[in-house]
Amino acid sequence: MRGTVNQLARTLALANRYLVEQLERQGLSGIAPSHGDIFVQLFAHGELPMSELAQRIGRDPSTVTALVKKLAAGGYVATAKQADDKRVVLVKLTDRGRSLQPAFESISNALVDVQHRGLSGDDLEALDRMLRTMQENFETALKGEPV
Repeated sequence: MRGTVNQLARTLALANRYLVEQLERQGLSGIAPSHGDIFVQLFAHGELPMSELAQRIGRDPSTVTALVKKLAAGGYVATAKQADDKRVVLVKLTDRGRSLQPAFESISNALVDVQHRGLSGDDLEALDRMLRTMQENFETALKGEPV
């Protein structure tokens, strides 16, 4: 039997392959699945400080900076210093980025349909609860505390 972490890694890899395929079908081959969380947050909030964006998507700020730079180079987002605090970098969608919202919603709906296929509401609730517990266990272990 494979370990749970191995199964999760395999599932994530397959989901990413599925997302890449869906992005390509929508003509978005220059966008990676790792950009999805950024788009979702910006669709919902319009403009966010880079540090808050990193926190909201659970990624290291340096990783988010690299992802945002790639999106900016593609013309999907723009960055600017906050007027009253030049240390704060704001990220917002451009018109080109905003135009992707319908495609992202379609891809997101398709992803949910595939991942939920064959699972009941009770199954999904139990899975969510177990994954949250595992995440908390790893966070506790990383702090050096006994699990």
